[in-house]
Amino acid sequence: MSTTAPAAAASPPKFKRSMRNYLLDSRFQLKYTGYLVGVAAAMSVALGGLLYVQSEKTVAIGNEAVQVGQEANKAGKDAVAQSGALNAKLENDAMASYGDQPALLESIKSANKVETDKINSRAAALATLEKQLLDKQGAMAKQRSLLLVTLSASLSLLILILGLAGIVITHKIVGPVFKMKRLIRELGDGKLVVPGRLRAGDELVDLFDAFATMVEKLRVKQEKEIELLDAGIAQAKASGVDEQTMTKLENLRAQMKAELDEERRARSVAPPAA
Repeated sequence: MSTTAPAAAASPPKFKRSMRNYLLDSRFQLKYTGYLVGVAAAMSVALGGLLYVQSEKTVAIGNEAVQVGQEANKAGKDAVAQSGALNAKLENDAMASYGDQPALLESIKSANKVETDKINSRAAALATLEKQLLDKQGAMAKQRSLLLVTLSASLSLLILILGLAGIVITHKIVGPVFKMKRLIRELGDGKLVVPGRLRAGDELVDLFDAFATMVEKLRVKQEKEIELLDAGIAQAKASGVDEQTMTKLENLRAQMKAELDEERRARSVAPPAA
C-alpha cells in the first residue's frame, strides 16, 4: 500500500511570521520595549527643548533687530521733517537778506537741496532696511513653526519605530525561550523530540543547540536501554519468567520504542528553520 498521501498529509505547514505572534510574552516584551521607548522619549524631549530654546533666542534677536530698524527709520523720518523745516527757514532768511542777489540766493538753495537729497536718500535706505527686517522676521517665524512641526513629527516617528523595533528584537529572544519551554514540557512527558531548529535571526542559538544535544544524548541512551531491555526479555523468556511479568516488560519496551519512533517521524517531517 502506498504511504505517499498520508505522509504528505502529516507534513506540518512551514511556519510563517506574522504580526499576531510577535507578542509571545507581552509582559516581558512590552516591559523592555517600554524602557527603550522611554529613553528615546526622554532624549527627544531634551533635544526638542534645547532646539525650542535656541529658536526662541533666534527669534528674540530678530525682534530686536526689527525694533532697531524701526527706530532708525523713525529717526530718519524725523530728520527729513526737521531738514524740511530748517531748509524752509534758511530759504526764507536768505530771501529776506539776499533777495537782491539772485545768484547768491540760488547758490544757497542749491546747497540746501543737496543736503536735503542726502537726508532723504538715507531715510529711504532706512525705510527699505526696516521692510527687509520685517520680511526676514516673518520668514523666520514661518521657518521656526515648520521646524517645530517637523521636529515633533520626526521624533514621534522615531519613538514609534523604536517601539516596533523593540518588539521585534525582544521577539527574537522570547521566541526561542517560548519554544524551549514547550519542548521541556514535552521532554518531561518522555517525548525525546526536537522538531526543527530556530528561525533565521533568532537569538539563544547556542542554548537551543545545547538543549537539542542533550535530547539527542537522552535518545541514544534510551536506544541502548531498549537494547538492554531486549536482552533482558530474551533471558527472561529463556528462564521461564511468568507471563504477567513478561507482559509488563514487553509493554515497557513497546512504550520506549514508540517514543523513539515518534522522535524519528518528527525529525523526518520537521520543516527547515524559517
